[in-house]
Amino acid sequence: MAQRNKRILYGLLLLLSVMLLPAQGHAASPTASARGISISPFIQTLSIQPNDLEKSFSLKLSNNTSSIQELRLSAQDFGSLDETGGVLLEGGSSYTKKYGLTSWLQLGADTVVLQPKQSREIPVVIQNRSSLQPGGHYAAVVASVKQLDAPTGNEVAINQQLMSLLLVNKTGGEKYALNLTNIEQNGNWFKLPTVVKLRFQNPGNVHVVPRGTVELKSPGGTVIARGIINSESAFVLPETFREIYVPLEKVANDFPAPGLYRIDVKYRYDGIDKTAEKSEILRFINLQLWCGLAIIVIAVLLISRHSKKPSKSAS
Repeated sequence: MAQRNKRILYGLLLLLSVMLLPAQGHAASPTASARGISISPFIQTLSIQPNDLEKSFSLKLSNNTSSIQELRLSAQDFGSLDETGGVLLEGGSSYTKKYGLTSWLQLGADTVVLQPKQSREIPVVIQNRSSLQPGGHYAAVVASVKQLDAPTGNEVAINQQLMSLLLVNKTGGEKYALNLTNIEQNGNWFKLPTVVKLRFQNPGNVHVVPRGTVELKSPGGTVIARGIINSESAFVLPETFREIYVPLEKVANDFPAPGLYRIDVKYRYDGIDKTAEKSEILRFINLQLWCGLAIIVIAVLLISRHSKKPSKSAS
């Protein structure tokens, strides 16, 4: 019986030690960069003053393949596909009629032929006519790769398209604004959060880039995890919503105690230093701690019971 109790005790202590080990994660390996045909920059941000007659810049097309490539260029207005930040190329919608750019956009070429390993600069001009209203205007220059050789046999034709996004702000009546409408996190009563999802609203008439920090604080007010908002510099288009995920990194090694934890969000947008704040409370009971205490109590009871049991005298 004593040997059995020892085995049970050792098993409980081993289980306790495993439960108290910190969880470890593995960093994802970086993905390889794409090779082939490219257009740069991917995002072009420009500001037009009221007295500017026009605004000009260049896009660079590169052929990194070993064959001749023909590209057809076009400009299309775009909006927001959904709150995850996807881009939706639109034509004639109420949104693009208000915030579109193609009516004032001129491309220096509509067809480009690139030799192997050749690059070419394509001029782009935005005409600042009186019909271009102050605020944000958005378009994408789309480069469609023309397949010079017709597919044969089982080959499939692929319509490859590349985009360069144009974010233009005409000054003299722009309205910047950013609201944080919702905070969500992946924690629960038994697990502290590791990711916080923020839902931003832009009620203004020009795009904004959210910035700021997210802090997870213990019941005593100690910051135990922190995250940076929008490290990818994603933008929120005017009159739209966008969700941004913020991973939290541990900054304190304290064993998490049960109680009320708080998520503090301080946010702003590029161009201003003043931050707004919003908080959310979450409850945490630390299941590991309570299970560990229960295991300790059971172990103590087993040891106490064994020590009180009278030993058999030799006959």
